[in-house]
Amino acid sequence: MSDSPHAAPVCEPVRIQAGGGQVAGTGPAGAVKSARAVSRARLKVCIVGLKCFDQLAETPIPKYIGGIETQLAVLAKGLQREGCDVSLITFDQGQPDGEVFHGVTVFKSYAPSGGIRGLRGFSRAGNLWRAMRRADADIYLQMGAGSETGLTALGCRLMGARRFVFCLACDFDCLGTVGAPRFGLENALYRHGIKNAGLIVAQTQTQQKSLEKSFGLKARVIPMAVPALDSPGERRANSVLWVGRLMPEKRFEWLLEAARRCPEIEFHVAGTPNQPSGYAAQLLETAASIPNVRRHGRLSRAELNQLFQSCGLLCCTSMLEGFPTTFLEAWSCGLPVVTTFDPDGIVARHDLGRVVNTLDELVAQLRTLPNTEVCSRMSRTAKGFFSENYGVEAVSRRFRLAFEELAAS
Repeated sequence: MSDSPHAAPVCEPVRIQAGGGQVAGTGPAGAVKSARAVSRARLKVCIVGLKCFDQLAETPIPKYIGGIETQLAVLAKGLQREGCDVSLITFDQGQPDGEVFHGVTVFKSYAPSGGIRGLRGFSRAGNLWRAMRRADADIYLQMGAGSETGLTALGCRLMGARRFVFCLACDFDCLGTVGAPRFGLENALYRHGIKNAGLIVAQTQTQQKSLEKSFGLKARVIPMAVPALDSPGERRANSVLWVGRLMPEKRFEWLLEAARRCPEIEFHVAGTPNQPSGYAAQLLETAASIPNVRRHGRLSRAELNQLFQSCGLLCCTSMLEGFPTTFLEAWSCGLPVVTTFDPDGIVARHDLGRVVNTLDELVAQLRTLPNTEVCSRMSRTAKGFFSENYGVEAVSRRFRLAFEELAAS
């Protein structure tokens, strides 16, 4: 968007491939030519999603689990159906380079581990940039704060005339730090990347406002999407589903305490840490000692969908999120949520579940909400709300139109 205060000046002139040629515009006349080229050309979009290979390839048990991985794979396929030429850059997990899944070409960058400490950062950057060159896209999108945010922005600068789009994932992304020391390299790269994005996409108005307050940057709100799940058969009213990575901000310990207090309820836990940690190991050991907690670990997509379709409630105990993918998956099949986090107040405002603030409130709702007319009403409301707002086709079209506007600016 040309009026964006954070638009990167290095992205001119616009480069759009059409019929094997290039259209470049540096002034008003060139901008008109670029806009016309966008309407004629097949826009080339590359998504930098290093942990997304298994999701796109539909590997039965993915190596990495999380909302970013799910959402980017869905977006890649949705943009391809919107008529874009889509590629995805992932980790090198030993797969051949240039494989195609669902019309999306996958380029590998670097291995997630290995290399000489102190030097591997240079080789990883080089491998990422080479993958970006092979993708040869007009738009490069990356989601979630990290060093790859800055590296992707730098790659766009090195290639010239390429646009960088950054998508906020968690609300933490708006604060400008990514868990490392404030002035560390990872934070410096992230801050460079987000400040040089031609377009920043927020999932919620809360993120949009927080970003402007912290960085002075504008963002456009576009929700992410997931495919709708089939309507369930018979739900087990006294069964609760918890899905997520085992990390402190998810507060898995709250769920375990709720399970101790509610022995009549069966709690299903789907998720593991992406990286081993003492925190996760201790809580998994505790979970094994609670008889009404069923630990499923990493599941295939079909197995996880079955849990969404058969449990009576989804429980979220997080301190902070972005817009939980699990909420969308739950609502798509009419599963209400009981949650400590409510993005933009949507859950409470639209009657999609219950929002709680304390452990006692969480336990009370898990005990009293299932198998009631209120819960049945929430189920119907949730399914309709999802269909109207988070369908893959509608969300993918909003992204495509935003990309076309950015490329033509």
